[in-house]
Amino acid sequence: MKLTKYCLIILLLAFFSCNNDDHHTTIAETSYEPGVVLTFDDDYVDDWTAVHAILKEYDWRTTFFVTKFAELDASEIEQLHALKNYGHEIAAHGLNHIDARNYIAQHGADAYLEHEIYPMVSLMDANGLHTRSFAYPFGSRNPTTDGVLFDEFTMLRGTTYGQLPVASHNCYYTGNRLVYGLGLDNSYAHFSLNYVLSLLEYAKSHNKIVIFYAHRPVNTVNGEYQTEYQTLSAICDYVKTNNMRFYTISELDDL
Repeated sequence: MKLTKYCLIILLLAFFSCNNDDHHTTIAETSYEPGVVLTFDDDYVDDWTAVHAILKEYDWRTTFFVTKFAELDASEIEQLHALKNYGHEIAAHGLNHIDARNYIAQHGADAYLEHEIYPMVSLMDANGLHTRSFAYPFGSRNPTTDGVLFDEFTMLRGTTYGQLPVASHNCYYTGNRLVYGLGLDNSYAHFSLNYVLSLLEYAKSHNKIVIFYAHRPVNTVNGEYQTEYQTLSAICDYVKTNNMRFYTISELDDL
């Protein structure tokens, strides 16, 4: 009898402890509104503007990670402003698209920042395109590069690959400032529109945010680093039809 009473007391204490007003972690507070982060890399500004004209019917928003900013002409910079004014995020992808991991290993962090990051940020700031986010060229990163770049940016995006079981893929946002995007280009061995839609289905059903990346959007693929309009339209249609949300990379840090 004494043992039974003792167990009952322990259970009651545990119950009230978990329901105390000071305990703020609830399912609602730790769940995200399900959605997608679409991102594009490199400097295909004309192509980004063209696909925006097609996808804006879905009220879509995305993050454009720009590289080789010093080589953009006035028209391309004007287009980036138009995309930003619509609601897209303009973010950084390195001044010269340098492999961060290899460069830092060979030349050190200071040299990398002076050569690849500071000039890029200065140019973007001077053109009214301040950035909070950075995507690794080639997805090449490690804890050392993360430590260097988290001093400069609030969010970092790496890359991930493979048709893993949808529940165990690491292309979902998990509350960390480092996220991984899954490639949408047709040239990737893992690419399948059905698989992409299955990831979106899992995100919808489990209050997840799935992250993708692409490079050059085209009507018909004829080379590497290209994503078909059909793929992007299917993603946007799924998000819109299922009342999911479009996020930018920097918005993840605000959740």
